[in-house]
Amino acid sequence: MRTIVYLAFFAFFTLATAECKMTRGDRKRLQDAAQLKDECKGPTQQLVHLLPPEANIMVIPAVTFASRCSGYLCTEKTRCSATKSEVREVKVAYTADGNTTCKMIPVEDHIECGCKCIAGKEQCKGHEEFDEAECECKCPESARKNCKDLGTAYDWFNGSCTCVSRVDGSLAF
Repeated sequence: MRTIVYLAFFAFFTLATAECKMTRGDRKRLQDAAQLKDECKGPTQQLVHLLPPEANIMVIPAVTFASRCSGYLCTEKTRCSATKSEVREVKVAYTADGNTTCKMIPVEDHIECGCKCIAGKEQCKGHEEFDEAECECKCPESARKNCKDLGTAYDWFNGSCTCVSRVDGSLAF
């Protein structure tokens, strides 16, 4: 019985994959699309939601046009983001508790776009410092050198940026 089930699955899988094979043209279109997604473009005019400053408040209009960067990942560690922006104010009808007044709500316009690191210094731990060029946290060379200067009684651990005593396991820094 088990053999029949396996043979049926194999036959279905073989037929399904044969029907789903990509042509050379399909592969080329996918490769072209993958290259296009890497481009960081903009800024272009896009509709953005106007967020009320508090809950239970309605603003009209609820959307406006704003200049925004567009594009996807520039590399595995970067994304298309605003490198320069400015804030302008948009006049809205602001309704709270049945009362409507005119108020100004800030909207950010992107002026220039470029590839920026997805991660930031807030992800670094302990003695690590954020390297903008590599978009990753790294141990500062000075810390490794300071540990080495303490002599052979201490070991440097690059993964945790720590200098540990061989004698009692205590942290030097």
